[in-house]
Amino acid sequence: MAVHAPARAYGMPRPVQLKASPREGRTLEDVLSGAWEDLTAHRTAACPVCAGAMEPRYGAGPAAVGGRCRSCRTEFV
Repeated sequence: MAVHAPARAYGMPRPVQLKASPREGRTLEDVLSGAWEDLTAHRTAACPVCAGAMEPRYGAGPAAVGGRCRSCRTEFV
């Protein structure tokens, strides 16, 4: 994305080219989606907060409705 001045008059600065910084590592969406996929597949997931073991939590049916971390007790719903 370039930022342009309305008119190029004498002494006006040249357009500046803005660049996005490169992404490093996983995004928050990646972390939460990965944990949710593991929990719904009836597997233990890594807790997004402390990286401890998060176990699936079940409601009345056979599907996981969330998870709870064994270490920090964070709940994922």
